[in-house]
Amino acid sequence: MKINNNKMKHLRASSLFKKILIAIIIIILIYITIIYISSRGSKVLVISHQETDEIYLTEKIKSGDTLHFKWIHSFEHIPWTEEFEILDDNQLALHVITVAGFGAGIPENKGNVSIVDGIIIMSDINEIFEEINWINSNTALVYIGINDRELIKGSELPHHELLKLRVEERLFIWPKSH
Repeated sequence: MKINNNKMKHLRASSLFKKILIAIIIIILIYITIIYISSRGSKVLVISHQETDEIYLTEKIKSGDTLHFKWIHSFEHIPWTEEFEILDDNQLALHVITVAGFGAGIPENKGNVSIVDGIIIMSDINEIFEEINWINSNTALVYIGINDRELIKGSELPHHELLKLRVEERLFIWPKSH
């Protein structure tokens, strides 16, 4: 009788252990599934070097966000802004350019052109970019921003280096805590 009683205790303990192990595995699988579903397709704005791919900035963004470049023209010393929309397919749509005058390299006929309070506004441009490439100038690039928030100043990026900005899809398995 003792042998059967010990066997029964062992079987019950073994069965309980199996149930707990299965429950833990199910909880882990549910957690991984929730994390995957909630983070799948997260868009990230990436600024990197064109040749070395060294990354200078990554920032989570979403479709419909507005990307701003603010410049000071290197020769004319006038303000110049460009507004892009982040598209669902990770492309960038240039919609608006505002500039205080015309000079070398400044487009004069993109989209609908109007003048408001002495500022030239080129709107409804809708030019699509896979990425934006430029040679950074610490004095010409004032900042790059998303919506109404400044992300990085031109002076925080390497001077006279070939840079690119693109939108990528990334999977964030472990959420960052702030």
